[in-house]
Amino acid sequence: MPITYHEDPATRTAELSVNGRITRSDFDTLAPKFEAFAETYGPIRLIEIVESLGGFDPSLIWKGLKLDFRVIPRISHCAVVGDAPWLSPLTRASGAVLPVKLRAFPMAELAAARAWIAAAD
Repeated sequence: MPITYHEDPATRTAELSVNGRITRSDFDTLAPKFEAFAETYGPIRLIEIVESLGGFDPSLIWKGLKLDFRVIPRISHCAVVGDAPWLSPLTRASGAVLPVKLRAFPMAELAAARAWIAAAD
């Protein structure tokens, strides 16, 4: 599976790492876990690590948007980590319209991203 996912209820933090193409099976396996975590422990903190993104199953667009509408109100802070050139501008643009404190970090600053999330109020 190109996605790894870890939850820490004690800190209300979820960490999601993507390395490859996201399939419908990946989404269907992880989305219910993430949604339940956000519902149970929200507001939560999220670390999204994009090592590489080899695309995604097009049928996930609508499912992903529906999940976003349900979960985003339960996220207080989100660190997006990765070196893809489009990642930082997309994070900044999203942060301008979403009620989540978003911050982009290059992959070399993963420890700083985790520290920022851990210090989030």
